Amino acid sequence: MAASAFEIVEVDEARRLLERAAPDGTVWPFAAEELAYARSKSDPERRLAARLAAKRAAVRLLGPGIEESDVEVHRARYGPPRLRLSARAASRLRERGGDRTLVSLTHERAHAAASVVLLREAP
Repeated sequence: MAASAFEIVEVDEARRLLERAAPDGTVWPFAAEELAYARSKSDPERRLAARLAAKRAAVRLLGPGIEESDVEVHRARYGPPRLRLSARAASRLRERGGDRTLVSLTHERAHAAASVVLLREAP
């Protein structure tokens, strides 16, 4: 089983989200770790736009009842980005026949994109 989705987001959309940050610095739908990572870079809007694209692609694959905040893009110090799913999203992944995800992120000056793949390991 494999299913995939691709999403493109304008960097300006992420910029607008950042401008509307709550007084405590939170920005829906991003987790604190995602915000901290993006804000540590010289181009946080691009980093967040790529993460928003990944969240939207994953939501499209997982279906109704799953929200962008149910998906977090985690970046280890070394290695590729990975998706962390809420319990609800992980359950939906299993319902859809998948047991893991792959994510690829990219960004440039005006746009960011992500591809998400749902996979099932061979028995």
